[in-house]
Amino acid sequence: MVAGAASTAIDDAGLHYVADGEAKVLPVDHVVVCAGQESDRDLYDGLVARGARPRLIGGADAAAELDAARAIEQATRLACEI
Repeated sequence: MVAGAASTAIDDAGLHYVADGEAKVLPVDHVVVCAGQESDRDLYDGLVARGARPRLIGGADAAAELDAARAIEQATRLACEI
């Protein structure tokens, strides 16, 4: 985690973000976005429209309550499938 960073894009190069006014790219194979407690599927829907196969876990899957244990279990199960 990079404090104060703002992510700007996710593509084949990795996670693009800006920190301290400097654009950077973190080369990653997988990205887990954890933000807020209200379900917001805009990123998911956009990725699906571009042909990606993202997975919804934790609050993005069901924002009924904050449940970190459930999110961790879901992420672990998905990681084992890859």
